[in-house]
Amino acid sequence: MFVSLNTDMENNTLNPHQSLDLITSMIQQAKGNVRKSSFYFLLWGWTIIIANLGVYLLIAFTDVKNPFLMFSLTIPAGIISGIYATRHAKTETVTTHLDQIHKWVWIGYGINCVLIIAAGRFISWMVNPMIITMCALPTFITGVILKFRPLMLGGIVFWTLGTVLFFLPIKEQFLVAAVSIALGYLVPGYMLRKSEK
Repeated sequence: MFVSLNTDMENNTLNPHQSLDLITSMIQQAKGNVRKSSFYFLLWGWTIIIANLGVYLLIAFTDVKNPFLMFSLTIPAGIISGIYATRHAKTETVTTHLDQIHKWVWIGYGINCVLIIAAGRFISWMVNPMIITMCALPTFITGVILKFRPLMLGGIVFWTLGTVLFFLPIKEQFLVAAVSIALGYLVPGYMLRKSEK
């Protein structure tokens, strides 16, 4: 169910105190919905770390022709995310504007990632720096919505290490990208999961 302030105001005239209470309750509901997103941070955090470390190790210690196939791990992670999101949506009684904004910020980020990967050869395979730098914004916004400082700091980590990645050789980019994901996703993700309980 999608809640709109406009619908409520058309049906009932609210005094200023009731309006403030309604807005406050919607924000709290949105925070509650978003706070349940630790699953995504942990799933994607571990998936991307394993993929990056796998590529780094394959490049450094083997002669495998296409180490980038490690990133095919994102396909089952995407399927698991979709199933989880569908099941989770059925249990939500209220969806607010903040929930919608949060959802579409992350969907937009995902679309950008796919486009950047598809254009990899045209940008000299500087994929990791661009994806990690872009990851800063949705992570930071999630932290702002929740007023959860670890995620805001995670966004700052992504901006900082994402910028550093542009100056590193391709092989080392995978190692530093894994570190950035650990600091930007996993640490806040586990802290968020703890706060959920």
